[in-house]
Amino acid sequence: MKNIYIVLLVLIVSLLGCTEDSVDFASGTLTGTVREISTNEPLDNVKITTSPSTETVYTDEEGTFEIVESIPTGDYSVKAELSGFVSEFEAITIKEFDQSVSVAFELTKDESLNSPPEIPELLAPENLATGLNNSVTLKWSSSDVDEDSLTYQVVVHNNSSNSEEEYNNLHQDTLLLDNLTFGTTYTWQVSVSDSINAKVFSESHQFTIRQNPEYAYHFTRLINDNYVIYATNLEEIISITEVSNSSWRPHKNNIAQKLAFLQTSAGQINLVTSNLNGTNQQRINQVPITGFRDKLIDFSWNTDGSKFIFPSLDKLYKVNADGTGQEIIYQSTDGAFITKCAWSYDSSKIAIVTNNNDGYDGKINILDASGNWLQTILENQPGALGGIDWNITGDKLVYTYDVSDYQSDNYRQLEMDIFIYDFNDDEHLNISEMTSKPDGTNDIDPRFSPNDAQLIFSNSSNALFSEKSIYTIKLANLSDSREQLITNGEMPDYK
Repeated sequence: MKNIYIVLLVLIVSLLGCTEDSVDFASGTLTGTVREISTNEPLDNVKITTSPSTETVYTDEEGTFEIVESIPTGDYSVKAELSGFVSEFEAITIKEFDQSVSVAFELTKDESLNSPPEIPELLAPENLATGLNNSVTLKWSSSDVDEDSLTYQVVVHNNSSNSEEEYNNLHQDTLLLDNLTFGTTYTWQVSVSDSINAKVFSESHQFTIRQNPEYAYHFTRLINDNYVIYATNLEEIISITEVSNSSWRPHKNNIAQKLAFLQTSAGQINLVTSNLNGTNQQRINQVPITGFRDKLIDFSWNTDGSKFIFPSLDKLYKVNADGTGQEIIYQSTDGAFITKCAWSYDSSKIAIVTNNNDGYDGKINILDASGNWLQTILENQPGALGGIDWNITGDKLVYTYDVSDYQSDNYRQLEMDIFIYDFNDDEHLNISEMTSKPDGTNDIDPRFSPNDAQLIFSNSSNALFSEKSIYTIKLANLSDSREQLITNGEMPDYK
């Protein structure tokens, strides 16, 4: 009897062992999906197996799979595996016949199998290229066999100043470098990352910007709420200052071979000189330049380039071109702001425009070189007053005046005309009227050309914030002599 029990026990154990790896009866159903974890894209051809073993299936194009009525009751581990991805496991339990269970897999790429991007190839400009404009577009190329998203970094080294600029997190394979320094050699290198492998670096290339062409025309444009100074020969336009600091009212001095302009720095307006290419900037003033409407204020440079005059509220200062010897040479007697000043060609006379806190009640006064008052050529005019510039012989002064006599809180001008005052006969000649200025426009910021044969100035619609363009007028033949030189430009200087 004891032997019979032993035999039965062996048979039972044998039957239980046989059911561990084989399936004799249909039972539950398993369904599921497989997606890539970072993109949530469905993955096809993923191998799905169970342990204990039941049936092996593969996902379709939608990333779905199913094992239908082939899983007996019990606990299982379900495995999803695909070449190039880390295999994942999910646990399931089938408790009753005809039960349906669903699982969702999110597979991660196996970074150990990922290849780094190709070494970037620098395409343009050509290595060691010379004579380039000061705006250069860098171009390069790279690829990734795994089709990973690529991010670039470009490092540009200025060989003259030994300074570097980094341009990070670029997703395109081009980069525009603007306002590069004339006569300077730059070295550049590109690195690429797929966010998996270490960065891959290109070789380094060099290019050289041509020498500054030193054009005769300078003007400003408003870029991203800051003024930028440009130079042109009327065929090509080059930028001189950067957009990071607002710079305006450019004045070139041919003897000093320098450019001077006003510039905002740390909330203060400064008089700045630079090389003709905008480098080697130097602050000249020791007191802030301020008054009625900062962008209307102007300064003057004497002919030989040795001294400046500039206004600050009701005072006129004189200073040496190296920033030394600053002194007050004039102060308005009625507290009016000095907005404009101009030195005659021989430096014997100074013209100034003054106005009240609202920009009106304007006057044009003439001073001697020491700041002593000589005469007033215009006063008691209700409209806006501007300009000014001397001709070479010092017997004519150009200025602007709003003939509409309009006044408003926002200082809007309706009919700003150009006038030339002749000291010999005490006459004010309306140049705008004689050259058929379009109605509803303003002529502003006139200056004599280097040979006194022309006026150069800006014109725009009298609507607020209208775009300005730069024109010339031939003084020998005023009729129909308006000629547009530059679109989207103002504050012209012609030396």
